[in-house]
Amino acid sequence: MSTYDMLHKYSKEASQIVRFVYFRSLPRAEQELPPMKNKLSGLGDVGRGFYDALRGIYTAAKDRDLSSYFMKLYRHGDPDQISSLSDRFKQDAYRSTTDEYERGYLIAWEIAMKTLSDLKREYPDYPMKDEPQQSKVEKAEEQSDFDVQPRKKPKAKERDRSG
Repeated sequence: MSTYDMLHKYSKEASQIVRFVYFRSLPRAEQELPPMKNKLSGLGDVGRGFYDALRGIYTAAKDRDLSSYFMKLYRHGDPDQISSLSDRFKQDAYRSTTDEYERGYLIAWEIAMKTLSDLKREYPDYPMKDEPQQSKVEKAEEQSDFDVQPRKKPKAKERDRSG
């Protein structure tokens, strides 16, 4: 059995973790990680890479790390772009220079991106539902030009000039 087939046996569990993260059920995602780690521990470096990728996705969401790749895609990614990334990760997993750890890591990302792409198609507005929304007035105020008012002269200087 190939590494790809071996790890894809766990795609259902990996997808479920990504679903929990997507819908912000982080305690549930955290519960799923230790059993996943136990299942993957017998696979060596490839299993460790697979687990570390999923753990990283969970950690980025838990810490609300907006600079992380997953959170950028989660918040602003286009489903088609994310789907093409899934294909890219799959191709990269089988480069001749990829070691076992990296292969597991990339396969986990492939599964995560496929799941994220599907979720963004099905529930496109969910990631932003708790984001603070600006009112139309606030948006208009941000975009409108503002006038610079001249500085007021301090009263002490005004008295000096008048006397």
